Parts: sequence; structure tokens; C-alpha cells
Amino acid sequence: MPYVNPFLVDFSPIFHAVLKEKNMNLGKMELIIIDEEPDGHHVFEPADVKDVLEQLRDDINALTIYTDRERYFEEFVEAAYEENGLLAMVFPKEELCRREIMCTKSTSALILDFEWEGTYLHMWNNRKYGYIPIHKKPWKIGKNLDILVPFGYNTVIVKRTQMKKKVFVRDRFEEGFYRDE
Repeated sequence: MPYVNPFLVDFSPIFHAVLKEKNMNLGKMELIIIDEEPDGHHVFEPADVKDVLEQLRDDINALTIYTDRERYFEEFVEAAYEENGLLAMVFPKEELCRREIMCTKSTSALILDFEWEGTYLHMWNNRKYGYIPIHKKPWKIGKNLDILVPFGYNTVIVKRTQMKKKVFVRDRFEEGFYRDE
């Protein structure tokens, strides 16, 4: 059963808190994204995988995306390379089980699984890989408003961060309407 994840809107502090809690070094880590299905489950989601990647783009050094919609990520991949020097690799999802993730002794990988349906990828539950199911397990609010993040078969307790204040932004149609000429 899939679950909506309201914590994706302000994901960066949660991401960093999980890394700190699990003693994962951001500089020596590969971030692996398993993209959601292209069938529209994300319609009611406040943020999707690309929103999360935008939040993390400045912090990550290695990114691999497994997806069935490569064109959806083209703009992000180009912008990440031009602005941050991040070389993101994009592969079809069918390569996910066939491809061995290249982790040396000094590196690790964190897998963010954005799929709504499908199996829980237990094959990567070990010390070298961290696995966070975004929609396959519910994320809960615990005591003192801490966030209980599923991490593999366990749970990581992350201190609740203050939500960033929303900045009022006009879309291009509103800008055109209110523009003083």
C-alpha cells in the first residue's frame, strides 16, 4: 500500500539528519534515485522526485537515477552539470537489477526509492547501502514532533526541522497582469 509523503517539501534537513544519524559521509556517498512510476500516482503529492533533487543538488557529489522517463530529467541533469558540476547518470529502470552499484571500500550509497508500487528492495539492506522507501512505508510523527523515517527495515528518528517560510511567488500570467508598463 503506497503512502503520501508530506515531508518531501522540506526534505534537505531530513536528508542531512539521516546521514548524520547513520554516520554516512556526504562527500564519499553516491545518491541513487529510483524514480516513481509514470502513471500519475504523484498527482496528490505536494512534491515529487525532481523537487527533492532540486533541494539536494548543491550537496551531492554523485547521482544515479533509474527511471522510465528519461526526458523528464533532462533539464535537471543539464542544469546540475552547468551550475554545480554534478554529473548525473540516468539509466532505464530495467538496468536496476542487472547493474552492480559501484561502491568501493571508501564509498557508500543511499537509495531513495520513490516508487509507489512494487517490491521493497531488501537486496540493498546492508552496511554499504542505505535504503529509504519514500512511499512504500509511512513516515510518522513521533514524540516531540520528531520524524520517524523508515531506513531499510529499521527506523531513524530525526528531529523535526522548522519549515521554511513560504515566499510569495507570482507565476508568469500574474506577472504579465500586474506588470507596470
